[in-house]
Amino acid sequence: MVTSRQQNRKCPIRLDLPEGRIEAEIELPQGPMRLVDLAAIVLGLSSTVADMGARITANLGRQVSCSKGCGVCCRQLVPLSPPEAIMLAKLVVSMPKDIRTCIQNRFDSAVKQLERSKLLEKLARLQDQSSLSDEDMQTLTKEYFLQQIPCPFLENECCSIYEFRPSRCREYLVISPPKHCRNPYKQPIDRLPVSIRLSEALSRMWAQATQTPPQLIPLILALKWSAEHKLQRGMAADGHDMLNALLLYINQIATEKERRAQA
Repeated sequence: MVTSRQQNRKCPIRLDLPEGRIEAEIELPQGPMRLVDLAAIVLGLSSTVADMGARITANLGRQVSCSKGCGVCCRQLVPLSPPEAIMLAKLVVSMPKDIRTCIQNRFDSAVKQLERSKLLEKLARLQDQSSLSDEDMQTLTKEYFLQQIPCPFLENECCSIYEFRPSRCREYLVISPPKHCRNPYKQPIDRLPVSIRLSEALSRMWAQATQTPPQLIPLILALKWSAEHKLQRGMAADGHDMLNALLLYINQIATEKERRAQA
């Protein structure tokens, strides 16, 4: 009899990032696996790199000021890769009926507010990254923040899906006074510099697999987008090959960020 563990194989992870080197192993199924499942497995990479960056910053005398119970950043625009959007939609479906209904109602109410504010159409442009300049993106994120729409998963100013939170949430850490976060467009916000952008790497993988332009999905539209892309949700390939491609994209994005910072 072959056990499920025997059907898995250990796959190495090696990343050389500005925060330092990561060397680890993860277990992936033999043969094909879904991209959304790989995304769920590697989410911890974002947390690992952020923790490394936080230690470096602490050695320089600055501490991450984020703390439990401060949900200000949970009203910002959170871009997800397509696999992460599908992952969150699956998570909602798996919830007990009463909780699932509550979460779905929050998503629906947010979408209606965005429709009334004429912001929904603008958010759709985020799905085509090539159509947005950096200035356009800054304007869009500000307009969204001013709507003060809490994340549907926010409970008592805390994340109710903390273990499954998207990569952008893991990578967003602040080292400036927390009070500045309440009005980030009038007071300076210093974010922890994190080289990894897992959502962008997963987005590039999705684009390659679907032969479509890279896109990012606003978290608030994750359920809607996932429902509209049912045929693509089960996209699968060899897990080891996908992991290698993902690591390549992560390194590429980190290198691109470093070059821009030095320019």
